Amino acid sequence: MTTKVRTTGYEETKQGIDDSLKRFNHDYFDLILIHWPMEDDFGTYRALEEAYQEGKTRAISLSNFNAAQVQAIIDNFTVAPALDQIETHLLWQQKKMHAYLTSKGIAHESYSPLGEGQPEFLENPTLVEMAKLYKVTPAQLTLRFMDQENIIVIPKTLDPKQMAENLDLFNFTITEKDMKILESLDEKKPLDG
Repeated sequence: MTTKVRTTGYEETKQGIDDSLKRFNHDYFDLILIHWPMEDDFGTYRALEEAYQEGKTRAISLSNFNAAQVQAIIDNFTVAPALDQIETHLLWQQKKMHAYLTSKGIAHESYSPLGEGQPEFLENPTLVEMAKLYKVTPAQLTLRFMDQENIIVIPKTLDPKQMAENLDLFNFTITEKDMKILESLDEKKPLDG
């Protein structure tokens, strides 16, 4: 089980972790992330590091932290973050951040890998035509692309059919040539940008 802390500072975060464990009736979380950089990330991360050392979580991580913010955490703490969860999709592939995270041994996890259903994502003509060639959906092709780039994806859907499709990614491999074509779709553009 994964949870995020939306707090700023040591005491509030420490209390929030304990409250969440009680609310979910668990002894530990598999993963706790800082939801967003705030005013006192060091205090918040210190509470996460202590929770890790006390066995209240198996891993601690970040979300929406840039390279300088991640580096500050690495430089000031003993336990490195397991991953950084950042907006990543075909239109914003986060190549520089991916290279940085990889160099630090930190996993890159994508949120909004399918662009939150915005038409310019899954209706992109290049993506649609390539998906037909692979006999998969544009969503499956997108998720497989990210998987082949060593990016963890967490697509969001409530539709059971789409959930099954999103998990059915490993019976095909995108060729190197087609990976380059998909890489060329990168506009370095966030959803709200």
